Amino acid sequence: MIHFLSENEWIFKKPIFIMRMSNSISFKALLLTWGIGALGSIPFMAFADTYPSRTIKIVVPFAAGGGGDFVARSFVDKFSETLKQPVVIENKGGGNTVVGTEIVSKAPPDGYTIGLVSTSFSTNPTLMAQMPYRTPEDFAPISLVITYPFGLAAKLGLEANTVQEIIAYAKKNPSRLSIATSGDGSGSHLAALMFQEALGSDVVMVTYRGAGPAINDVAAGHVDLLFTGMSQIKPLSDAKRLKIIASSGLNRIQSQPQTKTISEQGIKGFNAVVWWGMLAPPGTPKDIVDKLNSALRAALNQPEVAKRLEVVDGEISPSSPQEFEQMVKMEVIKWKKLLGSHKLKAE
Repeated sequence: MIHFLSENEWIFKKPIFIMRMSNSISFKALLLTWGIGALGSIPFMAFADTYPSRTIKIVVPFAAGGGGDFVARSFVDKFSETLKQPVVIENKGGGNTVVGTEIVSKAPPDGYTIGLVSTSFSTNPTLMAQMPYRTPEDFAPISLVITYPFGLAAKLGLEANTVQEIIAYAKKNPSRLSIATSGDGSGSHLAALMFQEALGSDVVMVTYRGAGPAINDVAAGHVDLLFTGMSQIKPLSDAKRLKIIASSGLNRIQSQPQTKTISEQGIKGFNAVVWWGMLAPPGTPKDIVDKLNSALRAALNQPEVAKRLEVVDGEISPSSPQEFEQMVKMEVIKWKKLLGSHKLKAE
C-alpha cells in the first residue's frame, strides 16, 4: 500500500526546510516548484533544436545545368557531410537571378534556406528598374565561394598580340575595334566594358545569345576580341583558330600560367572576374551564419572539390561573412559607376 506523507510529516522528515511554509503557499505548489527545479538541472540542449537538425536548401537562381548550378553541385556533397544533414539544391531561374534571390530574402532566418549568388547580385541594383530587396542589406552574407577570370582572345588577323599593342591599335583606329559579348550585363560584357574604359577609346560591342556563337565569330574573323572562359578558347588557340592575349584577373590562371594578366601587361589593377558567394535571409543568427561559414570552408578545402572546379579555372576564395559583405558593397558601387555611365538596363 502506498502511503503519502502529510505536510507535517514531510517537514519533519526533511529538516533542510528550516522555514515553515506560509499559509499563502500550498503544499502542492511547493512540490511543483521542487519538481521544476529538478528539471532545471537537466541540460537545456536536451530540449532545444540543435542546428542543423533537418534538410538545408540552397536556392540557385539559375536553371539546372548552368554555371551557378555547376558551382553549387561541385561542393554540395562535402557541405552536407560537414553539416551532417542533407543539403539539396533548388533551381529558381528567372528575372536576371532576382526570382531565386528574392526567395532567400523572404525565407525564415533559421539557416534552412540559403542562397548562391553571383556577380549579377551586385549589378542588378543598377540594371533593374525595381528590385524586391536591397543589396546587400536584406541578406546575411555567409562567404565568398569562388572567383574565376576570363581569357581575352583575339582573331588571328588582328594586328596586335599584346594588351599594349591593342591599346595602340585602338588609338590609331578609333571605334573600329570590336568585342563580342554574350549579352548585356553578362560577365563577358562587364569585362568588355571595363576593358573599353581602360583603352580610353570606344569599341563596337557585338552582342550574342551565349558564348558559343560569340566564340565562333571571333574564330571566323568576324569580330576582333572576346572575353570568355579560358577552357573554352584554349582548344581553339591550340588549333590555331584564334589567339589568347591575356587573362582578366589579378592572378594568372593555373591552367595557363604562361599567359600574362591584363594588369601585368600595362593596365594596372585590371580585375574582371565572375564570382559566386553564399548568403542567408536577413536576421539569421550569427552562430548559424558562422556554422555555415565553417562548413563551407571545410567543403571547399576538400581536394575533390578543387578538382571539380578546375574546369572553370576558378580560384577558390572562402572569406569571412564580414569580408564578403564588404566586397559586395564595393562591387555595387563599382558597377553602378560603370553601368550607369552607359545607361544600361536589364531586359
